[in-house]
Amino acid sequence: MAKIGTDRMIVRGEYRPDHSWLFTICYTACFAEADLGQRFDDAVQIRQVHAVGPGAVYEQPVFFTATSRRVFRKKRIVVRSECFDPESGLDTVCAWIRLHSGARPVVDEQCTPPLVPQAGPAAARATRSCPRVPVQSLRC
Repeated sequence: MAKIGTDRMIVRGEYRPDHSWLFTICYTACFAEADLGQRFDDAVQIRQVHAVGPGAVYEQPVFFTATSRRVFRKKRIVVRSECFDPESGLDTVCAWIRLHSGARPVVDEQCTPPLVPQAGPAAARATRSCPRVPVQSLRC
């Protein structure tokens, strides 16, 4: 049975000039021998951990084929400024990853460890004298 590996994480959060955020999420999709050659899709949703109410909808799913027992996946998600308060910025966020097979309902859904974005309007107001280090500079 297909499942999302334990290596899932938000590896980068970049605040952009248009006041949106670009997040890079990486994970490994793990498959059983019977799953090989089948089509799957995955989608990601960025959620604020402390937000009240429902989060944004999942992004459009992307189809891929299970070509081996472990398939590395890299997703890039844009969170537009209308999805959060631009004055206070984003609080702690996590990424929900949904793995789906066309033949079955949702196969697996997992959350990444939380991440505190270190840029944007809130961070700029908090301190101007300390150099900022990129959010988890690990790259996929």
